[in-house]
Amino acid sequence: MLVRTIQTTAGGTYMVTLPKQFVKSLGLDRKHVVRVELEEDRIVLTPTTPRPSIISKTIKISDFKDPKLLSLAIVNFYIMGHDVAQVVSTGKMSPAHKKSVREAVENLVGVEIVEDYADRIVLQSLVDPSKFEVDLLLDRFTNLSRAVLRDAVNALHAGDKTLAHDAYERGAELTRLYRLMMRICFQALRSSAVREIVKVKDTQSLAVRIIAVRELGRVAYYCMKIAERVEELERSEGEVAALIKEMAEKTDRMLDNSLKALIKHDLLLASSVIDSMDDVRTLYAKAFRAVIKRPEKEAHTLGLIIRAIRAVAGYSVALADDAILEIFSK
Repeated sequence: MLVRTIQTTAGGTYMVTLPKQFVKSLGLDRKHVVRVELEEDRIVLTPTTPRPSIISKTIKISDFKDPKLLSLAIVNFYIMGHDVAQVVSTGKMSPAHKKSVREAVENLVGVEIVEDYADRIVLQSLVDPSKFEVDLLLDRFTNLSRAVLRDAVNALHAGDKTLAHDAYERGAELTRLYRLMMRICFQALRSSAVREIVKVKDTQSLAVRIIAVRELGRVAYYCMKIAERVEELERSEGEVAALIKEMAEKTDRMLDNSLKALIKHDLLLASSVIDSMDDVRTLYAKAFRAVIKRPEKEAHTLGLIIRAIRAVAGYSVALADDAILEIFSK
């Protein structure tokens, strides 16, 4: 960190000199225009035509001998916003490591293998943050998760294992979108220019949205698990089926309202989501009493389903809390 002293001109305006190496590193020079903004307790200078920056990372196989850990490393370097990643080995890369790299790439939006050698693989991300808005991504992710939940419950009522399997597959696919949202949020965290592009007002709003993405990631996981469990069952009728349907419908509305509360800064809507959790708990208790009367194997699977629905409702409340946090932080 370098320190500069604020000076004044003859006209009474203030000025400060900029370190030469900082200016050159951004590809700027005399007569280039910068935008001056007051951001909380900081004065921020941003080039009006920022130079595209390439963030690269080298991943050494020797640091991740377990192929599963290598896959996790690739995913996390993607989320942290790296554009290029080189996976390198001191010798010939094992087939297991090669497979791990390819499987990781398949589960990342916009990543391609651009070079593939015996001892090195180069990955490049082609994701352009300017094509996305964070709130629109949150809305899309929420609606896709809700669709998985609804189809899973409909599959349980109809005894339609094909529909349940399709819902499960769509739930698993949400992992790719979750990682994309996290990547864009972390890129926005580092750059005010990206925050402007993805339409996030400030770092406080961004912090709330990063938390919201994590809540929604858990929502998607439980919706997927509900579909997976439904596929194990035959058609369900009677009191248990009716209670599961009512629980799911209540939870679906809570999830929808919690996101609307976050995006629209609606305090009353957020409060109504929190209040609805009591109804879900009551329905869960009734469903549990009915479930334990079923044969053991069926009861176990149904129990997992109602617990997962309750978990989705719980994360909807957490999302409503995020909305309230943002409302009162303004």
